[in-house]
Amino acid sequence: MLTQHDVERALQSYDLGTVRSARAASHGVVNETAFAETSAGRYVVRRNQRKLGRASLELRHRLLGWLRAHGFPAPRLIPARSGENAVELDGRLFEVFTFIDGDEFNPDRSAHLVGTGTVLARYHDAIAGFPDPPADQGPRYSTSSLPGLIERVMQRDMMGDLTEPLNWYDRRAVDLRKALPDTGYMALPQVLIHGDVHRDNLIFRGDTVAALIDFDQVTSDARIVDLADALVDFAVGAAPPDWYPWGVYAGPLDADRARNLLLGYCQVNPLTPAERTALLVIVEVIWLQGNLRRVLMTLDAEPDYHLEVLGQGRRLSTWLQENRKSFEVG
Repeated sequence: MLTQHDVERALQSYDLGTVRSARAASHGVVNETAFAETSAGRYVVRRNQRKLGRASLELRHRLLGWLRAHGFPAPRLIPARSGENAVELDGRLFEVFTFIDGDEFNPDRSAHLVGTGTVLARYHDAIAGFPDPPADQGPRYSTSSLPGLIERVMQRDMMGDLTEPLNWYDRRAVDLRKALPDTGYMALPQVLIHGDVHRDNLIFRGDTVAALIDFDQVTSDARIVDLADALVDFAVGAAPPDWYPWGVYAGPLDADRARNLLLGYCQVNPLTPAERTALLVIVEVIWLQGNLRRVLMTLDAEPDYHLEVLGQGRRLSTWLQENRKSFEVG
């Protein structure tokens, strides 16, 4: 966690006045972030993980500069007194950004959902032509990822407690691969996706999106990957009364929220017919991947816990098949 002492040391390399206060951000898994108030204003100070390195940092700095030059609401990086965009202390790289004042996402505010879709479409437009993108890391939500996860869980299920749900997962994976084979996935429009679309990475101001932040996970992939991630996080609805609480997800989608988000995207970037077909397949893959990985991460848990986790994925899949027509977009 970043302390006020850390922030004060980092800001000694900047012409940003005297630090009055600093507090750690309440979220942020990959890197450490703090909000600092100085005699000159409010700023965001970030300490990067060692493993990211300078190459990743420089890519992100080029990307932010590109986006801002193209009128996209991305954070503004503040150079240090030396002119560098980052300073190194104790082998860790620090960055400073202007503080963007705003509100958190409100799922009951339709303008926030439309705005989320719109800003993603604007990002996908703005990133076109970005030079020297990072190396392709492969598709994130390919349907062919499921058999390997299922096999790993089967290998660890020594007593066979999970045989029945895993057999269902295996059959469903076959159906999903038929619906979206790898060749079909790779034929979808590809862009440099944001790769980490969730509600903590958008800042709202009134009914508008003030900024999209945190570009650590950009990679080349199908553009609807960002849209699918947004649906799973922003358009989640209330959990049914008999919901499995131990799974990864809070509930299925809310149809109205999902349609508003998709409307915002399609007003700027209409989806192709192939994307409209693939989008909910990818949403289902996200749900199934998430619950399979939860089982793999909790190998010491009781079989009943794993059965509920896998049951949630199955429940989400069934729900989506029954409600697919509710999310059709033009």
